[in-house]
Amino acid sequence: MADDASGSGTSIIGTTISQPKNTVVITGPMGSGKTSLWCHLRFPATSASSAAPRTQTSMAINATRIDEGRAYLVDVPGHQKFRFDRDTQLKAARAVVFMVDSVQVARDIRATAETLYDVLANASVQENECPVLVLCNKQDDALALPNVRVKEMLEEEIDGLRGSRQAGLDSLQGTVDDDAAVEEKAGDYLGIDGKKFVFEDLCHPVQFNESSMVIGHDAGGLEQVERWISESLHT
Repeated sequence: MADDASGSGTSIIGTTISQPKNTVVITGPMGSGKTSLWCHLRFPATSASSAAPRTQTSMAINATRIDEGRAYLVDVPGHQKFRFDRDTQLKAARAVVFMVDSVQVARDIRATAETLYDVLANASVQENECPVLVLCNKQDDALALPNVRVKEMLEEEIDGLRGSRQAGLDSLQGTVDDDAAVEEKAGDYLGIDGKKFVFEDLCHPVQFNESSMVIGHDAGGLEQVERWISESLHT
C-alpha cells in the first residue's frame, strides 16, 4: 500500500491547507515507520489484532482526523526535501511524535540525532513548549535497542552536535552578512550550557516509548501512543 492510499485520509502535496490547532505531527527519519503508525491510528478498530497495511516510502504528506475529530494527525515524509514542509507543520503542532528505527539507530545515530535536534530546536516547538514523544519502533525485531538505550545514545550524540553547532555560529560572528543568521540560530542551543545534554533539561517534555507496527495495535504499544496524544492535547 502506498502512503497516499485512497480512503486513508488526505494526501497533501505542499502545505497550502490551513492547519487546525489540534495538530499532531508525526516525523522522523525515512523508514522508521511513520506512515504505518499513521495507518494504525487512523484505523484503530481494524488494526487492533493485526498489523497495519504495508506501506512504501512517503512522497506526500498524509493528514486525517482521529479520536472523533479531536486530533488532526499529520504524517510528514522523512526525506530531506520535506524539511520545509515539516517545519511548516510544526508551527501548528500541539504534539510531536518522532519515530526512530530501533534496529538501525546505532548505524544511523548521527542523522537521527540531527533530525531530532532540528525538531527540538524548532522555534514554534520551543515557544509552545510542545510535548514530544520519541517512539522507538520495530521492537518486534530481535536486534532492536530498548528505548532506554536509544535515549542514552541520542543524548550523547546531541551533546556533541550542540558543541559543533555552537562552534559554527561562533565562527560567523562579526561578519556583516551572517549577523542575522547568528541571531536567528541563537536559540538553537539545547539544554543547559556547561552541562552534559539530557532531555529532562528542555523546556518542553520529551518522553520515550517503544512500539511495533507488525504485531497489532494493542500488543504493539499503540494504545499508549493514543493515550499520550489525548493527554498532550488536553494539557
